[in-house]
Amino acid sequence: MKKFKLSTRNFIRLCFFSIFFIGLVLFPKPNSVHLEFANLSALENWEHPLGCDRLGRDNWAMFSYGSLATILVCIPARILTLFFSGFVAFIGYLNKSKLSAFTDLLSSVFLALPSLLVALVTLALLPDSQIMVLFAIVFSDWAMSYETLQGKIREIRRSGYVSASIAIGGKSAHVFLFHLIPGLRNTIEFLFLTGIPSVIMTIALFSYLGINTNIFDLGPGLGEQISFSKDYFNKTPVSVLLPILCVIGLVYSFGRDEQ
Repeated sequence: MKKFKLSTRNFIRLCFFSIFFIGLVLFPKPNSVHLEFANLSALENWEHPLGCDRLGRDNWAMFSYGSLATILVCIPARILTLFFSGFVAFIGYLNKSKLSAFTDLLSSVFLALPSLLVALVTLALLPDSQIMVLFAIVFSDWAMSYETLQGKIREIRRSGYVSASIAIGGKSAHVFLFHLIPGLRNTIEFLFLTGIPSVIMTIALFSYLGINTNIFDLGPGLGEQISFSKDYFNKTPVSVLLPILCVIGLVYSFGRDEQ
């Protein structure tokens, strides 16, 4: 019988998500102010084992709900990014000369620009709404995914089995359904998994800069927690260190395992 081996990454994932789910069960959303618990140190009160920030909000609750808010934004944002990138790449596939040249040029421009700058400009131009954070992430991150998908599409189109399929009378629809989609499946999965950590970092940075990324009203974002408590580190160090560890834990947990 094969022995079960718990890798270091999976052990960290288990610990991180155990703390995350326990916090969701034990504590309500940290949207209320309780000044009687302001700057409460860790292990000083067993109702708040990890202490509270300077507004009396429980640090464990902010850890858990901040993580949940980040996950609820980063997963849809990554799906939308891949959908948009795939749609643009598919348009180029249908119109091999005209639109493909334009989309390649457009992606080159976006790749040349810092992604954070693109995201901030997008937020400045779009209506002031929390849902616009998703679109800002899409516009800042689509070009890299597009280039990867476009390269894979070109590889598939030049492959021997596609050439053979066309030679025996296969139409574009047949090539698309039976060769292109199956060939892109692993690439799309790879892009989804490897792209989530960067989205997590973007959301945390947005939150730190004061941009409201909390679409579901689950309390302060992780970056906002760091920004809010950093000047009071000497009084409530856990309020600063915990969201930093949370961002690192999320990035590491959603990182891709080595094969």
